[in-house]
Amino acid sequence: MLEATVGRPYALYVHGNSDTTGAIRGVETITTGLKWKRLREPLSIVGEVDAAAREACWELGATAAASLMDG
Repeated sequence: MLEATVGRPYALYVHGNSDTTGAIRGVETITTGLKWKRLREPLSIVGEVDAAAREACWELGATAAASLMDG
């Protein structure tokens, strides 16, 4: 059943108070095992979410949405 998702695109946003390294590593371990295709580098936001972080999230979502329209 999991073979049906091989090559599926994904994007990752992680927000943490002081660090996101472990969360990103965990997700990347799982997605590597699933053989999913990362669309771009994970978006890691540490601390307060400001206007620049919101814009980066919007861009990440737009990238993910555009990848779905390609196929």
